[in-house]
Amino acid sequence: MAHRTRWPCFFCLRKRRLSESSGSDQSTIDLPATAAFSGYRPFPPVMNLYGNFSGDDFLYLVELHFGYTTRGPLHFGQGFYLRNGKTKKDPILAAVGDEYPIPYLIKLFDPKTSIKLPPLDTEKNPRDTVTEILRASSGKEHGVTFRFAIEVGAKKRQREEFEWRKTKGSKNVGGHETQNRYTLYRLASSPPVASSSSAPVPDDTQIVAELAFRNVMNVNHVFTLELLGAGRTGELGDRWSLMVVMTSLALNWVRQNGKTHRATVGVAQMIHSKQGMD
Repeated sequence: MAHRTRWPCFFCLRKRRLSESSGSDQSTIDLPATAAFSGYRPFPPVMNLYGNFSGDDFLYLVELHFGYTTRGPLHFGQGFYLRNGKTKKDPILAAVGDEYPIPYLIKLFDPKTSIKLPPLDTEKNPRDTVTEILRASSGKEHGVTFRFAIEVGAKKRQREEFEWRKTKGSKNVGGHETQNRYTLYRLASSPPVASSSSAPVPDDTQIVAELAFRNVMNVNHVFTLELLGAGRTGELGDRWSLMVVMTSLALNWVRQNGKTHRATVGVAQMIHSKQGMD
């Protein structure tokens, strides 16, 4: 990794504690199970990623895969595994990272991060995985962005695009000031809905999540993820919620590898554009 911080092998995804509440008991209410979910429990609207955590008061275990063995969908690639439970013996629900080992300088200028999700039909193809891509790009209007597409909806699913954009300015999150924040926009033609965010909402987008990172050297409390608007009500479906959790882990992964800087993303975008890569 770019930073020499000694990272723990296991992290835990945990619901926000009462002491971290922003003043509303909504922070501790689980999302309704609006669709068939392959995870053992639904995701709540506010989640925290912790390392070096003791006890069993958490939702999911996140394992750092070093790529020393072919175990799991990343094989010899590096990244994170989201376990479908609280122990390393639980099956892998989803993964994010590199699909194969590549030199650091090549990886640094690759704008794509792979995300492995369960199949749409878990009963018909329970062991298959679907590869989704989180793609970084750089532009004048929104700076560095990370875009992905995923199926949304509880019953009738349709594929839509979403985009993580870096948020300017600091904000108090869980009693700590942070400037390392991202806002997730729904890039759809549906009209925007009310949001708890104070950021202006363009006519063709709506805010559905916010992600706040602690200091890059902090491995005890890595980030806080909050679902908003249509993401909070559950109308986008549980597959969308899983994808948002995995892209949050992906942003943490590329952040630790120095791949969120505008200059780095710009060079990667230029290289892949010249080579005609997807």
